[in-house]
Amino acid sequence: MDAFLQSLHSLVVEHRLLVCAILAVVTLLEALMLVGVLIPIMAVMLTAGALIATGSLHPVEVIVWCSVGAALGDAISYLMGRHMGAWAVRHPVLAKHRRTVARARLYTRRYGVLALAVARYLGPLRPFVPMAAGMTRMRDWTFHAANTVTAPVWVITVLAPGYLAARHLGYWKPDPVWLTAVVVGGLLLVATVMILRRKPAASKV
Repeated sequence: MDAFLQSLHSLVVEHRLLVCAILAVVTLLEALMLVGVLIPIMAVMLTAGALIATGSLHPVEVIVWCSVGAALGDAISYLMGRHMGAWAVRHPVLAKHRRTVARARLYTRRYGVLALAVARYLGPLRPFVPMAAGMTRMRDWTFHAANTVTAPVWVITVLAPGYLAARHLGYWKPDPVWLTAVVVGGLLLVATVMILRRKPAASKV
């Protein structure tokens, strides 16, 4: 196992710029409507944070590449929103997402620039907010300024958990049985929360 991990480390180090470019593409795709909801971005960024902690990737390179990808993806979604305008909600491609688009438009109208920053953490709603900003005709300079500032902040905050977890595991050698119990317990807790959240919704039907 140690030999495999060492080989993986060497491979990532040798091709770290290619890895950073892939991360940039992933963060770009995550910001695009429809495509973004299919990207497991948190898993990708947690892994990237762990690779930074092990020294396989350089933090500045990862932050810069991912920030460029995230900002560019949001800019594309914004321009698509400006191009389509208000009629986007009637577009056949968005037929199944009309409620999400409507929520994104309402959210953007209500909170403005703040919506762009918070939306990066809103899961399925996240890719639609930049598009909604374009649909609601947010000023170009306002959007691009907010986009440029919030992208690296988002990247750093989503890299941090993976980085910190890998750093602490490097200092702490837990009992495998105890660690397995913690992981299984955490998964059961998440599953329980999801079931409890679905029950009220099911009862309303």
